[in-house]
Amino acid sequence: MTKLVSLVVVMLVFVVLMSQASAGFTKTPTFDLTTSSNLAGATDAVYTLRAENRDESEDASALAIAIPAGYSIGQSFITNKPGVKAMSVYGKCPEGSGEAGVTTTTTPGLFSASWRGIAEVRIAIVAPGATAQGKMEVTFSEGYSLVNRDCYGEFTTAKGFLINPSTPGTYMWAPSTAHPTSGPGIEMVPRPGFTQTVEIVGPSVTTQAVTSTTESPTVPATAVVPPTTTQTTLQPATTTVVVEPETSTTIQPSPAGGGLPTEMLAIVAVVPIVIIAGAVYALRRRE
Repeated sequence: MTKLVSLVVVMLVFVVLMSQASAGFTKTPTFDLTTSSNLAGATDAVYTLRAENRDESEDASALAIAIPAGYSIGQSFITNKPGVKAMSVYGKCPEGSGEAGVTTTTTPGLFSASWRGIAEVRIAIVAPGATAQGKMEVTFSEGYSLVNRDCYGEFTTAKGFLINPSTPGTYMWAPSTAHPTSGPGIEMVPRPGFTQTVEIVGPSVTTQAVTSTTESPTVPATAVVPPTTTQTTLQPATTTVVVEPETSTTIQPSPAGGGLPTEMLAIVAVVPIVIIAGAVYALRRRE
């Protein structure tokens, strides 16, 4: 009888422990985000991704945040050069808060951060495509979590890390899940008044490209107009200087059309004849 009671007690304890081990979150964790720019194709947008564990008895061991299709990751951050800062991470718990930088590693697409020099946060990026959703997988070192029980964490990207979609529309950062240290993962929901969607607005990048290509020839043409106008203005001045032919044309008739030189010659030729004729006539009369 004693052995039977002992066996029953052991089984009850085992069942209780198993139920606790697979309990997971008792409160749904939250995830939402904000951006500094929602313009189509923006390369300078700064995103803040916020995850919160409102459970007071369960830690989160990992997060999987969806990156919608259409976004892209800046190529300067997909590198095997370590130490390039891709984002910063801030955590706040009832016991305190702190901040650390998330930097590249020797593995492209893999990032890490040391929390106060003792805890490591690993972030693996699965880059999205034009039609394929990407993912940001955050794993916390054992015994430590950025989103411990009753804590929240914020990831703020560097400019150019996330490049906005080129086509306007509504982009859903879901499903994004949180995984407890025990039990199944659970889909995170936005906080009241916040959202998991980003509304991309403005003309698409393709339209902007066509517009800039259309406007591009106009700018140089306009810029060239001043010199062309100046040359056109100066050329008539040069042509005006060539008015010399008109001056010479006007002057040429003066020597040719003026009869004064020819008449003078005729008079000079006639006067001696008259004088000679008068002298001959005078001599004959004397005789």
